[in-house]
Amino acid sequence: MTNQEIFTCIEQGNHKLVLDFLLDYSKSFYYTCKKHDKNNLLSEHHTQTIFHDACILMYEKIEAKQITLLQMTSSVKTMIFGIGKKMAFKEARDEQNYYSLHSFVENNFSDFFDGDDDESFFKELEMQHLTKALPTLSLRHHALIVEGVIEEKSNSEIAKEQGYNSANAVAVEKIRAFKALRKAILEIQKQDEDYFKQ
Repeated sequence: MTNQEIFTCIEQGNHKLVLDFLLDYSKSFYYTCKKHDKNNLLSEHHTQTIFHDACILMYEKIEAKQITLLQMTSSVKTMIFGIGKKMAFKEARDEQNYYSLHSFVENNFSDFFDGDDDESFFKELEMQHLTKALPTLSLRHHALIVEGVIEEKSNSEIAKEQGYNSANAVAVEKIRAFKALRKAILEIQKQDEDYFKQ
């Protein structure tokens, strides 16, 4: 589809045709990100979720006339790849920060503990972070984590109960839920780090 065809479809409200066309490039987007993801922090499913979000963001900008056909200096696909790559690199940085900070807390706290107590201490610390972080999630994301992880329901079961279109839609939303949870845990860990540095 050309830019003109994409804009015309969006103006006519034919979002399915446009999104189906754009989402066909998700594999290509994954391989593009993989070249730059030296630490292998982003899975294929993760990058597809990011690409999906970038497609929707671009669609909404065109629909709201924040981007016009005259402003386009490249193809819609190229612009989505640009938006998606920024989002993916931010995800990768956040992921790296998450693991770095976890290592920092673990390495520094371990100076005070010896032997078998270490493992139970860190498990307790992680549970405290999780307990504080879970209530900060939206009800939808909280339900996904409880049903998917604690109750061990399949994506198909959750899709039927929660009204998702498919098991794949549940899988995508789970990634968003875990990203939100990880962000909340990271903020709590930062508070612990600041306290430890005092």
